Amino acid sequence: MAACGGDPHGSTVRSARVEGDALRLDLDLHFSDTLLQALDHGIPLQLEVQLAGAVANVQYIDLRYRPLSRQYELSLPGETGARVFGSRARLLAALDRIVLPMTPAAAAGAVRVQLRSSALPAPLRLPALVEREWQLATPARPWGR
Repeated sequence: MAACGGDPHGSTVRSARVEGDALRLDLDLHFSDTLLQALDHGIPLQLEVQLAGAVANVQYIDLRYRPLSRQYELSLPGETGARVFGSRARLLAALDRIVLPMTPAAAAGAVRVQLRSSALPAPLRLPALVEREWQLATPARPWGR
């Protein structure tokens, strides 16, 4: 199956470092045309950030387009409101560097980012599991304090 091979578009976590009680990620995510069109048509995309370490942790990043206001939204864990962008390019640029809250006890581990297919509308879940154009998953990247 295509989902087992990871991201065919070459997404990666360039760097991951802990500063205080936050994990700073430098991401290079490559969204396929299918994913970008889905977003532009109002289908929310959810990225799952898997943090493996002393305690396994999963956090979610939500990407959404609001057609009536013509604005893109980015919701990050630990933030009370969504960040709003006037263009898709600015939304995607904001994903290059993100900061996530960390468990203070964790000293080292690995991080991986992938599209959460189970968060898609029901008719799109199966294609997201098997079709190359719906794949987005980075290899695991080690991090430490």
